[in-house]
Amino acid sequence: MTMHTTPDRDLTIAKRTKRISRLIPLALGLALAAASPIIAAQNDGAVRAHGPAQQSTAPAVKQNAPVQQNSATALAPVSKTEIKNQAAYERLLNNSGVSVQWLWSAERGHLTAKDVNDVVRIDGTQSNFEGTLKINGEIVSIDSDRFTFRGTILILDAPDKGRRCERTGDYEFRATGKRKYWRLQQMESCGRLTDYVDIYY
Repeated sequence: MTMHTTPDRDLTIAKRTKRISRLIPLALGLALAAASPIIAAQNDGAVRAHGPAQQSTAPAVKQNAPVQQNSATALAPVSKTEIKNQAAYERLLNNSGVSVQWLWSAERGHLTAKDVNDVVRIDGTQSNFEGTLKINGEIVSIDSDRFTFRGTILILDAPDKGRRCERTGDYEFRATGKRKYWRLQQMESCGRLTDYVDIYY
């Protein structure tokens, strides 16, 4: 049996084929959209499954973190005083006292300087009714006209009652010209007052 084709029939078949070819991408898109919530749920479940493991590692990191310390009051000890000038070293060991200018009527304070296991340590006090000066620490290094002190310098009630000025750290004392004393170079502290702390030789 022979089928006869007509131009109208061929045009109808072509239109149907074209329409089906357009519907295939649309059907695929709808199928993918329908499957997206399921995929998202599966992925969400995977994330949740790893969630507790990540959270459990956080406390361990905090526990291993270093504890911060106040370096202002925890100075590294001097292992050995560096002596760059023997004469200056001997002058310091045989010093003739310590003073701060606020204590006008006080006698020069006593300062002990000792070399203990290659580290020079000093400890001194000047005090009267006008106030008190205390100095305690170690000598990092000493040269012909200066030395570096590591420790604490404390001034109480001078020049005014109730004043407390405490310095802790590394400080330089220097002798200038023909003066027979080393003077603290970091003079300004605690209310911008200038403290002349002198160690005599």
